Amino acid sequence: MARIVLGIAGSPRRQGNTETLLDWVLAAAQESGAEVVKIRLRQLNIRGCVACEGCLDDGACVQRDDMQELYPHLREADSIVLAAPIFSMGMAAQAKAMVDRCQPFWAIKYVLRQRVVPEGRPERRGAYLCAAGTTFDDVFDGARQVADYFFHVLEAKKIGELLCPGVDAKGEILDFEGAREVAADLGRRLADESSGEG
Repeated sequence: MARIVLGIAGSPRRQGNTETLLDWVLAAAQESGAEVVKIRLRQLNIRGCVACEGCLDDGACVQRDDMQELYPHLREADSIVLAAPIFSMGMAAQAKAMVDRCQPFWAIKYVLRQRVVPEGRPERRGAYLCAAGTTFDDVFDGARQVADYFFHVLEAKKIGELLCPGVDAKGEILDFEGAREVAADLGRRLADESSGEG
């Protein structure tokens, strides 16, 4: 059975640099036999977490917005690709709001002491893609921590990332040396039914 690869486009800009990276990853995954699902967060109504702690009771968010549409995908995908650019030295707001709303998964794991992914299921994998306009040494640090938390709470092993500094104007990613090749390799590894290593 083909692996399901979920791609999350977390930029407010349509077909921007980070979403282009995502499209390259998903194309390679699909060519490798995976079933691909792409979700653009900018098209969804996702409110911020209100820290009500309602999810601590049963692992369900009390807010009724488009995050309810995304939760099943996050739980059922075999591989998850988070593509979110840097805005103001951190993860773009659309993606960060989505990550914050994954608090119910945290509650499932650490309060209710249950697994997010059923026992015996093949290892889930994750990859993070990000473009940043600046070239500061620490420009990706905060966003990487958020992405690592996201994959950890969803019980997905991060098998790689593609971080592209100095990419600002729309379309500049097309000239970033090696990006397309790295993205394609990530896509193939996320689709691979045997091992996430390599």
